[in-house]
Amino acid sequence: MKSSMKSSTPRKFIVTLFALVLISAGSYAQSLPFHLGLKAGTDLFTVTGRSFTGKSKAGFSAGAYGEIKLSRMWYVQPELLFNQAFTTTTDVFNQIYTSYGAVSSNVTLNYITLPVMIAFKPVPELSILLGGQYGYLINQTEGLLQAPPAGKDKSFAKSDVGILFGGQLNLGKVKIGARYVINLNDINGINGSDQWRYHGFQFHVGYQIL
Repeated sequence: MKSSMKSSTPRKFIVTLFALVLISAGSYAQSLPFHLGLKAGTDLFTVTGRSFTGKSKAGFSAGAYGEIKLSRMWYVQPELLFNQAFTTTTDVFNQIYTSYGAVSSNVTLNYITLPVMIAFKPVPELSILLGGQYGYLINQTEGLLQAPPAGKDKSFAKSDVGILFGGQLNLGKVKIGARYVINLNDINGINGSDQWRYHGFQFHVGYQIL
């Protein structure tokens, strides 16, 4: 009972945060140079490390974005997204963690991410984006280790940080963009025997609703 309550706490926090963002946007959109929209697209991430194949696999991405005008050409673009990363372990994974009963498997990682980017608009139709993001792992494939170390029931770290850069076309209320994401910290949640990171492309289409 206690474990289910703990696992639901981050999700409740994220839902509450998203609701507050929407309420705040609705309250201040009339008086501030602020826009809000929804977006969806595809993630094409690669999980690196000796434990994985290193092949890119497509995942789903969706969420909301904001746009806050600082000057004629400079904006801040915060987002709240759901992102997926897929990978497959190799025989090396079994060899590294053989004492824990490692098994080969396809891996699914579901993240809630909070990117915050600076947008430079040399012309209104084009945004050049650069920023950082925080990611929280809400769901991951389990059972990669049959006998995990004490206190390490999950194979992947819950939190990660990264940087991202890319571009976006602003076609009226429609946004079409692509960016490259690089995860900076080791997301290996077992031990330091092998460093795991992810990187890859995100493609999206958005629509401004406020």
